[in-house]
Amino acid sequence: MYQRYRRLVIRLEQALRTSEARLHSFFDATPDALLISDAHGTITMANQQVEKLLGYVAAELVGKSIEDLVPNRFKASHPVLRSEFTASPRARRMGNGMAVKARRKDGSECDVDVSLSRIETDEGMFFASALRDISERKRKEEELRRQNGVLSTIFQSFPGGITLFDADLRLVAFNDQFKALLDLPDVLFEQPEPDFETLIRYNAARGEYGPGDPEQQVAAIIARTKKFVPHKIERVRPDGTSLSIRGVPLASGGFLSIYTDITDRKQSEEQLRIAAAAFESQTCMIITDANRVIQRVNRAFIETTGYSAEEAVGQTPRLLQSGRHGADFYREMWETIHRTGAWQGEIWGRRKNGEVYPKWLSISAVVGTNGRVSHYIGTHNDITERKKAEERINALAFFDQLTGLPNRTLLLDRLKQTILSSGRSDSHGALLFIDLDNFKTLNDTLGHDVGDQLLKQVALRLTHCVRDGDTVARLGGDEFVVVLANLNTNDKEAAQDTETVAEKILATLNQTYQLGHVTHHSSASIGATLFKGPLIPIDDLMKQADLSMYKAKAAGRNAVRFFDPSMEIAVKVRAEMEDDLLRALAEKQFLLHYQAQMVGERLTGAEVLLRWQHPQRGMVSPAEFIPLAEETGLILPLGHWVLETACTQLAQWAGRPEVAHLTLAVNVSAHQFRQNDFVDQVLGVLEKTGANPQRLKLELTESLLVENVEDIIDKMAALKHRGVGFSLDDFGTGYSSLSYLKRLPLDHLKIDQSFVRDVLTDSNDASIARTIVALANSLGLGVIAEGVETEAQRDFLASSGCHTYQGYYFSRPLPIEDFESFTLTAICSSCPERTDPKTCGCKAFVSLMSQLKSESIITNEN
Repeated sequence: MYQRYRRLVIRLEQALRTSEARLHSFFDATPDALLISDAHGTITMANQQVEKLLGYVAAELVGKSIEDLVPNRFKASHPVLRSEFTASPRARRMGNGMAVKARRKDGSECDVDVSLSRIETDEGMFFASALRDISERKRKEEELRRQNGVLSTIFQSFPGGITLFDADLRLVAFNDQFKALLDLPDVLFEQPEPDFETLIRYNAARGEYGPGDPEQQVAAIIARTKKFVPHKIERVRPDGTSLSIRGVPLASGGFLSIYTDITDRKQSEEQLRIAAAAFESQTCMIITDANRVIQRVNRAFIETTGYSAEEAVGQTPRLLQSGRHGADFYREMWETIHRTGAWQGEIWGRRKNGEVYPKWLSISAVVGTNGRVSHYIGTHNDITERKKAEERINALAFFDQLTGLPNRTLLLDRLKQTILSSGRSDSHGALLFIDLDNFKTLNDTLGHDVGDQLLKQVALRLTHCVRDGDTVARLGGDEFVVVLANLNTNDKEAAQDTETVAEKILATLNQTYQLGHVTHHSSASIGATLFKGPLIPIDDLMKQADLSMYKAKAAGRNAVRFFDPSMEIAVKVRAEMEDDLLRALAEKQFLLHYQAQMVGERLTGAEVLLRWQHPQRGMVSPAEFIPLAEETGLILPLGHWVLETACTQLAQWAGRPEVAHLTLAVNVSAHQFRQNDFVDQVLGVLEKTGANPQRLKLELTESLLVENVEDIIDKMAALKHRGVGFSLDDFGTGYSSLSYLKRLPLDHLKIDQSFVRDVLTDSNDASIARTIVALANSLGLGVIAEGVETEAQRDFLASSGCHTYQGYYFSRPLPIEDFESFTLTAICSSCPERTDPKTCGCKAFVSLMSQLKSESIITNEN
């Protein structure tokens, strides 16, 4: 029995040893370092892999604390973590453990992945720790992070947008420029890998792909993309940005897309296209190199000059010189180009056939990237026809068609200049009114043709009686005027000089005339008055000379009579008027009247006219106080008040539909316009009052164009850019060069009422009116006729192409209350008794409101 038990024990011990040996074999064979520790962290067992990983022989670790394998910086916290794990039922499988640092026998550290398992036995609780060396993995992860960092830097520094989609069309990489170029919100990228469809749907929903069904757009784009073929497209975003999108498929599936902002390139291409089109326009163009050798010409140049491209290229522009300009002219022209980079002006050119013609030439220097001139571009237009038109208009506007003498318009201007000149030189001038005696009898007996012959011969004789600096003009009928300039500074001597000239005129005119087959004897009566400076208004001077002439006739004709002006009275009157003007400004005696401007039968606006309600004299005409205001400088505060009051009225009208569309035309004096800050003044008034700039029209006179034209153009352009319109008032009464007309940013020419008044009876006035309309049409400008007083005048103007009118036929200048009442009549002519147009339901009012809205003149908010 004992022996049997003994053999059993021996077999059991052998089995146990075999099992332990097999366990140790398995324990040592595992690729990971294995440690068994008790609940206190004491190592009870270790396998052979520990030596390879940590440098310890397995037996060395038995009895050591697990903390001995923990780096010093973690030792304090490790027992706490171990205790927490001991109390926890958790266990970590190998390969799914914690990445930690372990301390080797030599004190160095290594990266290990630790998996812990709890083992419960009869002897107590133990823990199995599996340590796997992950140093190589960590190295590769660090290398990957470094590479990803480099790739990220490349992505983010790329000037365009970049996206990387995988084979499932998930966005796995992109840069900030991609989001910025497509203006994509951050919310789209909150999920780790937003898909392609999400981004496309967002873009389609906000109209990124233009009009159309968003669902169809999304389906088409996704279908095209899933083909994974190289592609390049260009499209314009809603904000106007042009994008180039290039897609490159990847071997592993998916694709890389590059987004480039090509807006600047597209604009440059468009500019080149426009430049190419402009080069082949109707304007002659020539391009030279920096040495002024012709490189290229366009078809218009060939057609205008007669030179072929082959004949012109390689030559210099001297080929086109007319010979009418000297070396000084060209030297100054090129000095201007070198100084400012451009020049323009009228110049004479010569065609291949030798014909000399006027042209408007512009030359611009082209500066290269090196800052030096690389080319010159010259453009010119043949202005032969325009010059002829100018000459015709000039002749019609300023010269008498029968005698060729200056007419009333030119006379008044020359008289004004002579008056101003006499004031500066402190010398006298003289005004002579000449009326032929018994001229009516000649006309009645021998006919108007004979009378016209006499007038022509009288005009010729008068021009031989005066100096080159003097003026001989015909007022009309048998009335002539002579203006003598630069007479003596002494009153008596100036009067004697004037009398000498007048007697010479009498003697010359008191001769026989051969009028066809008729020999006629004639005489004249002359009235004269002296002036020195602008002390006496021109109208008063004219009246003085006219009255003196009648005194000469009363004295028996063929005589000269002088007016004896009282200088003291004139100075007193002027001083009193100046004091009254100052007081009127302070006491707000000025008010505005409004005269309607009509397009056909439709009221479109009004001209603002200044009135002076004098406490003693009543309503004072602007003709009496405006010249004085100009001379004294009071026109500046007065003009500013007019502008601000008009703009305030526009702002008030803006909220009333029946008048919101109306414009107001404000006259601006040359003194106002020439102020350096005039543009700022106007813009300041518009901002202060809240008036719409497009409802404000400024009226300028031709006298403004006598000097500093470039400054005038710049100021007009600045205001035009903000919406302010411009009219040239009293067109045809000045004598400035019409060559500036095409450069001025005008909207309208206004035919002066002096031409409209006799348009039905005076062929000259009728021709002038038609010519002004034709000129305006050729320049793309509108025309407004002033002083329309009859239906017949209106009809004549309409038949001549002028459809905008102002005058008593439609309405007198009215105070604001009366003008606003007039607007009701103008709008609702069928029901003038209405006082509240906002409730008006008549067809006229409803039709007007509909038309104004359709033309965007008013909106529903008005």
